[in-house]
Amino acid sequence: MNFSLGDGRRWKKDQKQTTSKRFTPFGGGPRLCPGSELAKVEAAFFLHYMVLNFRWKVECGDIPMAYPYVEFKRQLPLQIIPISSKY
Repeated sequence: MNFSLGDGRRWKKDQKQTTSKRFTPFGGGPRLCPGSELAKVEAAFFLHYMVLNFRWKVECGDIPMAYPYVEFKRQLPLQIIPISSKY
């Protein structure tokens, strides 16, 4: 396979360079991260385990939330307490 004969459009300098302000952890478009689905499943397993096996308490009391969207405060101190004594 001769890669020097490939399509060079992605290296041209006259293309309009735009950057998105959105957070895209796995990229997008034709070069999407091949491990994105595995990472999503691993995160779901981790959260499932943490929710079922630990109690979560906010150390500084109840935090009021505004709607229509939830905005989280930075550095929210949590206490994570094991439900059973095997941990």
